[in-house]
Amino acid sequence: MKLTIIGGASAYTPDIIEGLLREHALFAGGELCLHDIDDIHLRVIERLARGLVRTAGADLRVTATRDRAEAISGARFILTQPRVGGLKHRALDERIPLKHGLIGQETLGLGGFAFAWRTIPLMLEIVEEVRRLAPEAWIINYANPAGMVTEAVLRRFPDARFIGLCDMPTGLQWGIGRLLRVDFHRIALDYAGINHGGWVSRVLLDDRDVTVRLRRWAALLGPVARLLPLREETGTVRLFREHGMVPDPYLRYYYYKDQMLRQLLSAGRTRAEVLMERLPRLYEHYAAVALEERPVLKEHRGHQSHADLASQVIAAMAAGRPTRFVIQQRNGGAVRHLPPDEAAQFPAVVDGAGFRPIPQPALPREEAELIAHIKASETLNVRAAMEGDRSLAVQAAELNPLGAPRPLAVRVIDELLAAHRPYLPQFA
Repeated sequence: MKLTIIGGASAYTPDIIEGLLREHALFAGGELCLHDIDDIHLRVIERLARGLVRTAGADLRVTATRDRAEAISGARFILTQPRVGGLKHRALDERIPLKHGLIGQETLGLGGFAFAWRTIPLMLEIVEEVRRLAPEAWIINYANPAGMVTEAVLRRFPDARFIGLCDMPTGLQWGIGRLLRVDFHRIALDYAGINHGGWVSRVLLDDRDVTVRLRRWAALLGPVARLLPLREETGTVRLFREHGMVPDPYLRYYYYKDQMLRQLLSAGRTRAEVLMERLPRLYEHYAAVALEERPVLKEHRGHQSHADLASQVIAAMAAGRPTRFVIQQRNGGAVRHLPPDEAAQFPAVVDGAGFRPIPQPALPREEAELIAHIKASETLNVRAAMEGDRSLAVQAAELNPLGAPRPLAVRVIDELLAAHRPYLPQFA
């Protein structure tokens, strides 16, 4: 069995490899192939990956290549996590909207739109190449903005063997598990919406509904959360208390837009700028640990839930073990208030045959209308990215709740297009 990671030089990759190695017997005698265009960091991760394989006692061969066709050919699972333009261009996605008084965020609003323009053409190339060189492979996607990437892939390739992932629902499971003092794998969510825009209407612990129990907890902590900065945890508690459902933490950008904008403006540095300072030290750690005979990671790029989700989805499919996850794929009626032919995010049972959606209860009107509004703007932006249509990008910016009226939308869209020009041949 061959597993390929496209974007293999990512600082996230070592944790994903460790996750895969927890069930390394599933891949015994196989190959783990890392692909990236960043040769320096690719070699660091390659050496580290070989050490992690030794530490786990796994029968798995590690290879690395800058040739994407070589990486894809013959693979059974392909994890995609490219970042077109790197953190430098993510920083532009965040900084340019902020300069105009708009929220700058990696996956939301006009920053997220610009990221989609860069990522979608590459992901469509990758999917087309997979269909030619590894037609039986499943693509498991982490590339952001994941919802718009999934929408684009399904528009171009309706029958693609493709599952979009986001670690945010898994992070919610982890947080709830910690609160209840149980293994978060025992938690399941009824989730309806889109990537970074949805609601958990029911939380299950071993198939028992514990939502009312959590509402009592939110009622107690809600007043305290209002006194603290609007971070993931406090924003989630406040929205849960106000709406009676657990939100995707990114919904705080919509419901508390003015407060979030002030927070971003006062921060001094954007998230990408913070990461650009941190990541060189992380790669230094990886390089040092890779020299050990039995490497053990002491520093990590992301939360445990990120690596756990990707590795568990691949393991469930490899083992043919039906397992419930929140995924992104064609809606098909699973999320009632969104178009059935467009991408959505919902629970599904994943196994060796693919996935089976779990239909979700209808959301209340107010929450459903906001998500449908966000989705409509993102769908317009996906068309803009696929067709290279500036006018569609402007329309999407006007429609998005984090966007702007036409004169300002035009200015920001044009500035983003100019800033990312080397990565936007479709807009030529």
